Amino acid sequence: MESRYLVRVSLLTLTSAVLSAALPVGQDAQLGTDDQHFAEQYLQRFYKMKQGRGAGSNVLSEKVKEMQTFFKLNVTGSLDAETMEVMKKPRCGVPDVARYQVFSDRAKWTVNPVSYRIVNYTPDLTTQEVDNAIDAALKVWSDVIPLTFRKTTDLTADILISFAAGEHGDFSPFDGPSGTLAHAFSPGSGLGGDAHFDEDERWSTTSKGFNLFLVAAHEFGHALGLDHSSDPSALMYPTYKYVDTTGFVLPSDDVKGIQSLYGKPTASPATTTTATTSKAPVKSTAAAHPGCDPNLTLDAVAYLGSDLLFFKGSAVWRKRQNGSVVREPLSARFSCPLTNVDAAYDYRGATYLFKNTDMIMWLKEQGDKYKPYQLNISYFGFPRTVRKIDAAVHIAATGKTLFFVGDQYYRFNQKTSTMELRSTIKEDFPGIGSKVDAAFQMSGKTYLSSGPYLYEYDLNNRRVVSTQRNSALLAC
Repeated sequence: MESRYLVRVSLLTLTSAVLSAALPVGQDAQLGTDDQHFAEQYLQRFYKMKQGRGAGSNVLSEKVKEMQTFFKLNVTGSLDAETMEVMKKPRCGVPDVARYQVFSDRAKWTVNPVSYRIVNYTPDLTTQEVDNAIDAALKVWSDVIPLTFRKTTDLTADILISFAAGEHGDFSPFDGPSGTLAHAFSPGSGLGGDAHFDEDERWSTTSKGFNLFLVAAHEFGHALGLDHSSDPSALMYPTYKYVDTTGFVLPSDDVKGIQSLYGKPTASPATTTTATTSKAPVKSTAAAHPGCDPNLTLDAVAYLGSDLLFFKGSAVWRKRQNGSVVREPLSARFSCPLTNVDAAYDYRGATYLFKNTDMIMWLKEQGDKYKPYQLNISYFGFPRTVRKIDAAVHIAATGKTLFFVGDQYYRFNQKTSTMELRSTIKEDFPGIGSKVDAAFQMSGKTYLSSGPYLYEYDLNNRRVVSTQRNSALLAC
């Protein structure tokens, strides 16, 4: 089923001459090279047209007709103005497929309730506004089928909801403002049921920008197992259209589709008193390689020389420049009484480890030998109330070191040895929640770890660039 998997689209390298010869262009549409590229990408992504020169004009024309038929346009097989206008509308990132049909192997949830977790929040709205929109969007569906939803903070929730921009770890990168708004995966383990929203869009609770409730309700249709509908009045229609959300009622086409999967609501709604997590947890390979546990959380990350170190409990993973990963006891790497560390960062060849109010600075002396120097964190100018540092990272471009403490962070100027700023994580690092467990820079990029997730973060534009699991960096 096409909606189960999203197709990653690569940029075409065809020349303008080849495109002009291959694409069927209507007499009323004078397409430039950019529009030609766009149209071909669109058909590849949403109608499974093959890439490259092998796709002749007949194939292109047939795919255009397929798209025109779906959207109930005048079927010409040409890229006329009306067709291009529909292609350019903001829409869902899931491919377009035939209308609802019932198949014996159709994916659907077989558990009740279905749990969901909001992994992070968009800075466009308050946390409460996002919570309300997501809750209302799920209720649209639970009102018409015998299925309920339960919010949880469990990492193995059935549906994980997140906001991210560009490439974000599922091989279906977002394309910037006003293109693909969001996408979701049909029921299943792993990515199954998950819904991703493009952080480059302007999310709202009104008609301005894109209404989160409307887009989320659409995506949750996919998360429940529905494909797109060609009925323009349906919620599952591929393109975005704002409608008044006051007293929103699910259109009949959507009701028919979802009830073909789950049936009608029962007289006695299914109980939700048993708080079980039904999504099959990702199988852990922790016994063979603890770093491959998909739910791995990190204590700290920092460089020691050319090796990138990942700290977890009494162990440390050492990732060499050649990509190999070695796990060893913390005591074998650092000849000090530390049984675990709270935070770490590297600066000018030295590696700083933190445990409670103690800091041990490791300076390189000869060869691969390092000598420890112990200080108190008061050296940095923290208030006396700070008794533990959660994460730290030195930003080479600014010469500043960031310390994360609870839901706050501090900025320390290494050159002047002064503490410059204290602020909240949620305010200055939107999109990652209110706590950072570990932080580091690699190849000029900044990474922040929170729970099992690792966020590449754009400090200048204050946004999440991509999201992956911590274990992804440990050769898993």
